[in-house]
Amino acid sequence: MLRASGIKWDLRKVDHYECYDEFDWEIQWQKEGDSLARYLVRISEMTESIKIIQQALEGIPGGPYENLEIRCFDRERDPEWNDFEYRFISKKPSPTFELPRQELYARMEAPKGELGIFLIGDQSGFPWRWKIRPPGFINLQILPQLVKRMKAGALSH
Repeated sequence: MLRASGIKWDLRKVDHYECYDEFDWEIQWQKEGDSLARYLVRISEMTESIKIIQQALEGIPGGPYENLEIRCFDRERDPEWNDFEYRFISKKPSPTFELPRQELYARMEAPKGELGIFLIGDQSGFPWRWKIRPPGFINLQILPQLVKRMKAGALSH
C-alpha cells in the first residue's frame, strides 16, 4: 500500500537487508494510490524479483557439490548412511539455547508490507512473550476514520 501511494519504502533497501545491496534493483512504486497502482506495483515487483534471482544465479560459484539428503534415499544399501545419525540430516534440532532477558523487535519485508516480530526473553528456552504483527494489520489503523457514519450492512460490500 505504501509503495502504491507514492512512497519509495522497502526494508531491503532501508535496512540493508541480507545481500540485497549486492544486486542491482530498484524499488517499484506508483503515485496514484488506488487498486490499479497496487496491482502495477505487484507486477513490477515480480519482474524486479526475477532480475534479482538472475543476478543471484550468476553469482553462484562453480565447482563440485554434494547433496547429502539424496544419499538417504539411495536405492543401494549403504550401511554408513543408514546409521541413526544420518537419518536426521534435514531435520531441525530442538533449541538448546537460553533466550537472554531482553526485548527484541525484528522487521522484514513481506509480500503485502512489513512483517514485525516482537520477542521478550526470560532466561529460558522459550520466549516469555512472542507477538507477530502481520503486514496487513497496520493498514487497519485507518479503518475507524473510513467507516464513520456508515451503516453496518454497507461495510461488507
